[in-house]
Amino acid sequence: MKTTKTPADAPAKDIARFGRADGADPDIDREGGKWNAGIIRGVSLASVGEALGHGMWLDQTTIEQVAEYAQSTGDTGLKCRFTHPGMSSDGMGRHLGRLFDVRVEGEKAVGDLHFAESAHKTPDGDLAEYCMMLTEEDPKAAGLSIVFHHDFNAEYEFQSDHEEDYEYEDHRGRTIKSKRFKSPDERNEHNYPHVRMNELRAADIVDEPAANPDGLFDRSPLARQADQFLSYAAGVSDTKPGATTFGIDGDRASQFFDRWLESHGLSLVSTEVAAMANDTTPEVPATEITRKSLLAEQQRYIDRFGAEDGVKWFADGKSFEDCLGLFADKQSELIESLTAERDEAIEKLASVQLGEDEPIETYPGEESKKVPFSQYVKRNKS
Repeated sequence: MKTTKTPADAPAKDIARFGRADGADPDIDREGGKWNAGIIRGVSLASVGEALGHGMWLDQTTIEQVAEYAQSTGDTGLKCRFTHPGMSSDGMGRHLGRLFDVRVEGEKAVGDLHFAESAHKTPDGDLAEYCMMLTEEDPKAAGLSIVFHHDFNAEYEFQSDHEEDYEYEDHRGRTIKSKRFKSPDERNEHNYPHVRMNELRAADIVDEPAANPDGLFDRSPLARQADQFLSYAAGVSDTKPGATTFGIDGDRASQFFDRWLESHGLSLVSTEVAAMANDTTPEVPATEITRKSLLAEQQRYIDRFGAEDGVKWFADGKSFEDCLGLFADKQSELIESLTAERDEAIEKLASVQLGEDEPIETYPGEESKKVPFSQYVKRNKS
């Protein structure tokens, strides 16, 4: 079964938050930058590799797109905030500054973070100074996470251009042929879809380190939290989400969901179970082939079609029904041959002369006493 996603299948909300990517050997100047409020040079926005927790892959084209769209902001620069906005909060009060001079260096997109003066006087305190101090003390503890719009058409086209044929066995033991995406990057062992974007909106600082040495992505995105919460509420997962997720207790949400299903006469059934329930194809019992059963089947061929043809057709793997047709053809040919031989024999017998048609002269001079030779012989015997 192939699961290729088309543009029509893409989610309506195409904003993605991928991060985090660390900066290497940070260069900090507290009095530098566009607004003389501080700058961190050479911060990394994104790197080639897996988007941890997102099941997607950034290749060199993605990195070049990050640099291209960041550069397209011109003198305005790319927005940078202190963590991503949440479900109940926007980015107000968390603005840090802007990213400029974003470029590609090897397999990374890097740029310079210019802090705004207002970032030193936010409702939550001096966030600019906090970020610079954290970068000095523990560079791996903070990194940038990009926010962008997916280009679903480009992603689908790339996926379609890199498909391979494969076979798999379904639950009935049948071999199914299909196609699947095969990443051209050998490092993408899980063949994650390659990211393509058509807009870059921001690059925010996040604080949770990623498993990858380059710190590629924030592994606790909003989508994953929502999936965990809903999976627990629906009884799909036994792992209870944190009590602070969306401000709702998981057990209370699960109880409410159960009551809601019951009141509407509904139940949850996995698509696989539903498909099996709707499948009316009768099960074909498996037949165990033994030496005894094999010999018995061969003897059935011999009894019906004779030793020569029965053994040959059985060895050739012909079905019993096919052999019946072959046998009927051979019998028809035999009947035609025998019929032709019979007609030939009748024709030969018809041409044999057993006596004379004219009487022979047995008593010369006495016309009345001329009789056929057979009568003459008969008279003499008597």
